[in-house]
Amino acid sequence: MADAITAKARAIYGKRLTKEDYNNLLHKSGVSGVVAYLKTTERYRAAFANVNENQIHRGQVEHILEKQVFELYDKLIRFISADKDSFCSYMIKELEIKQIVSALVHINASQKDGYLREMPAYLADRLSFDLMKLSKASSWEEVLDVVSDTPYHKVLKPLLKGSQTGERLDECSVALYSYFIKWAFKAIDREYKDDEAKSLKEIFLRQSDLSNLMICYRKKSLFNEDKEQIKKSLYEYYYRVTPAVIDDILSQQDADKRLLYLLNKLYLKDKIECDPMFLEISVRRYNSSFFKKQLSFTSNGTMALYSLMGLCQVERSNLQKIIESARYERLPEETEKLLVY
Repeated sequence: MADAITAKARAIYGKRLTKEDYNNLLHKSGVSGVVAYLKTTERYRAAFANVNENQIHRGQVEHILEKQVFELYDKLIRFISADKDSFCSYMIKELEIKQIVSALVHINASQKDGYLREMPAYLADRLSFDLMKLSKASSWEEVLDVVSDTPYHKVLKPLLKGSQTGERLDECSVALYSYFIKWAFKAIDREYKDDEAKSLKEIFLRQSDLSNLMICYRKKSLFNEDKEQIKKSLYEYYYRVTPAVIDDILSQQDADKRLLYLLNKLYLKDKIECDPMFLEISVRRYNSSFFKKQLSFTSNGTMALYSLMGLCQVERSNLQKIIESARYERLPEETEKLLVY
């Protein structure tokens, strides 16, 4: 079964958009032009087959792209026969957390029906809580009620009682993601052994390191936040960047420069430009390179699935940037700098 999943994942990746496709998309006029081109590609022909490119807006296109990634994932895990507690159900867990955080953000911003407009209805029968009830929640307490029968209730209850602030939102996001990693590690330990288990866990530890370094850099360079305040926003899982290292760096006057140096030394390896203006792009390029390597050489079907989904997310992000640029008529050469091949 592992060989079948790996082969299918590589075949799907083989249908990815090429650099020539991206160049053509960059020169299309408006969202309709981008969609019309996507309808001609093998990768997106089916997803946009019934779409009238002259009547679709940017938000609808992004919704279709998100749904298309999920449908690829859903198609592949059917070959694994994974149950809801299996590690291969990781994307469902991630999407549940994304929906909860999104609802909290809209409530905190007093955006009535904001989450409802973005709600992915295609997930309604796949999540462990009622998506429609979540869309109707108008307070953090009501969100707690929606997730009352899920593990998320225990995670969020200490944080959603009392004041509702942006700081609390950060803490909620961190707490939920930390729960997710803990769940993933337990599932991996149940289902995999030795090198396979180690490799899967290292994916999450690497991402935690990268997220922590990015969070520290942004909060220090843009807002000059206090060290103790920054540490509240960090994930509790570490790989190469320990709490002691972070604590030491955040105590220095030139913390932002030290953080960039460490990111480049440990992960980007000077192969990818570590430009503060394009830091997230640099990290996405690192992730893309990492997942390409894993997909090419792994014999683990689950690793192939995870890597393919990571690469699909990179492609989706590229298309979102192209669509946004087409919508606002930005220069193709400026948008190209934001793409990851």
